[in-house]
Amino acid sequence: MWKGRKDARGGHCLLAWPKVTRPICLGGLGISDLQKLGSALKLRWLWLQKTEPEKAWAFFPIQAQPQLQAFFAMAVETIIGNGKNTHFWLDRWLLGQSLKQTLPHLFSAIAVRARRRTVYDAISGRRWISDIKGALNMQVLIEYLHLWDLLSNIELQAGVDDTHIWRFSTTGVYSTKSAYEALFIGATQFGSWERIWKSWAPGKCKFFMWTVAHNRCWTADRLAKRGLNHPPKCPLCDQVGESIDHLLVSCVFTRQFWFCILQQFGLQAVAPRLDEHCFIDWWARASSRFSGQVKEGVDSIIILGSWLVWKHRNYCVFDGGTPSLSRVMTTFREDVQQWSVAGARGVSYLLALPPTS
Repeated sequence: MWKGRKDARGGHCLLAWPKVTRPICLGGLGISDLQKLGSALKLRWLWLQKTEPEKAWAFFPIQAQPQLQAFFAMAVETIIGNGKNTHFWLDRWLLGQSLKQTLPHLFSAIAVRARRRTVYDAISGRRWISDIKGALNMQVLIEYLHLWDLLSNIELQAGVDDTHIWRFSTTGVYSTKSAYEALFIGATQFGSWERIWKSWAPGKCKFFMWTVAHNRCWTADRLAKRGLNHPPKCPLCDQVGESIDHLLVSCVFTRQFWFCILQQFGLQAVAPRLDEHCFIDWWARASSRFSGQVKEGVDSIIILGSWLVWKHRNYCVFDGGTPSLSRVMTTFREDVQQWSVAGARGVSYLLALPPTS
């Protein structure tokens, strides 16, 4: 993701695009990844070919990458009926796995052209036995005997079609949404997504908090790594080098600011402690102590406070301003009232509480 002019260089790259296109619960912005969306749509054709074999187009080959075909084979389980629409070796119809996975040595001894034989064809007349080619070593023989035992309990039902189940939906039926989301299985969860995206706040403030959680704000430490001009020390406290965690939770100026705004609502107990140096961890701790509308209000206030600290930092860096706690506090009192009027129910609830002494 880029910001700035059309000819922006690396210093304006906010976040790698593959991360941006992840679902919001995985740290992205929920923008569709066109490559993955295309794969999900192609999986639809594989599903229709499997579940609607009577269609005229079902006999045409579908061009899908081997990885996508393997994913589809993993995503579909089959309950056998007549066995005429289930691949004997490749589909998951026995013991919840494909025979290709369960009996890899025996599968390697099967003639290539016979590997797509249906369950009906393979079991009828025990053709699966005649499909075994080449020398049989001990491992192949062991797996052969194992398969013989498994098939001894299988009885096909002539008047019943095979039932195919899509594993990634509660209904067992394919949907593009479930297929697209399944392509992200294994990605790391984004712990802050609910606090950021489900809290009441303007979109620009939520986006800022998203960049904070990814450590993608252009503070001095990140500017220095890229050889760009940067303040030598924190613009607000002028004591140590600047990072986003220092700016939002460790800086003495910011600590005083958090204490003052939280004290207005009787919440000063959750203000950052001296031993806390990670903003996201502090926010998680503070938010977890409450529930209901108080929790909603606390999350909105922390977003607003963070946004104002960042704006005040930029005022000092780019406009030559002097750090002023009274200036930020005045802006906070004005903005928190505006957020309440605009629909922040949690903030309105906190403002309605009796003032603390």
